Amino acid sequence: MNKFARCVFPISISFFFTLFLAIKSEAQYEDELEDITGHWETGPIVGANAFFGDLGGNRGIGQPFIKDFNSITTRPLVGGFINYFFYSWLSLKFGLNYTNVDGADSLIKNIGYEERWRYYRNLSFRSRILEGNLSAEIFPVMMFDQEVEIHKIAPYIGLGLGLFHFNPQTMYQGQWVNLKPLRTEGEGFAGIDTFNHLPFPKNYHRLQLYIPLTVGLKIYFTNNIAMSAGITFRHTFTDYIDDVSGVYVDPSLFDKYLSPSQAILAKQLYERSLTPWKVRAGIERGDPTQNDSYTTIFLTLSIRFGGGPKFFNGG
Repeated sequence: MNKFARCVFPISISFFFTLFLAIKSEAQYEDELEDITGHWETGPIVGANAFFGDLGGNRGIGQPFIKDFNSITTRPLVGGFINYFFYSWLSLKFGLNYTNVDGADSLIKNIGYEERWRYYRNLSFRSRILEGNLSAEIFPVMMFDQEVEIHKIAPYIGLGLGLFHFNPQTMYQGQWVNLKPLRTEGEGFAGIDTFNHLPFPKNYHRLQLYIPLTVGLKIYFTNNIAMSAGITFRHTFTDYIDDVSGVYVDPSLFDKYLSPSQAILAKQLYERSLTPWKVRAGIERGDPTQNDSYTTIFLTLSIRFGGGPKFFNGG
């Protein structure tokens, strides 16, 4: 069983088991559920996380999102949240999560077609990510059917704004090396790149905004306990989560802009091609037209607190 299956299988089994129990008992208990308006919820989040960027991926030409999904690089996500309900159908949620993302060209299944240039590029990375987000969540069924205070099974969508910190690294001689200080694509170098006649890219920031979009399903077991499962997509505003975006630079520039020790590392790590004789300044290293992203399948446990006659007393 691969790492993706080991992450997702327990989540999927748990969710579908709870969904079965919820459907079986919906008619019996839905009338007993109390309106959640004015209440708070809190709880843990666990999930399985996949990276979509320049490095790694799948066969063929690199494409955004699911086309380039590679289960080998799926990693766990953990976090927590607090949620306030203005109405039974509208809440505001703050979440804080920690995860890893990674990618490696060597993991691509090379069959000699469009994917071969990425496989030969032979770059890899990891990045630890800490993120916080604030999202509005809407429960459409409860918005349009308010005759029932709470629907035991409630689909929802969420949209918000988040902030995340990342730090791309690569393995070199048995140690993880921070890539941003090495400016592997000439980020922040002065003047014009004489090989492609364009300005060098700006120095990127490791603290970035993102827009999370969530689609989920929530199951209420009692007034105080609920479980949710779903998927969160993120639109980010950076292409440097994996430290790859544009073109190869002239390696002699590292001596000009970096310290001697950094220049030595940069020359070793800006390219690690299996066909180094084909690498030259100005040719494509990544795809600057698509920003990096990461997507999470998640499971949460919600515990209600606040006012209400049935708060932790069994009704």
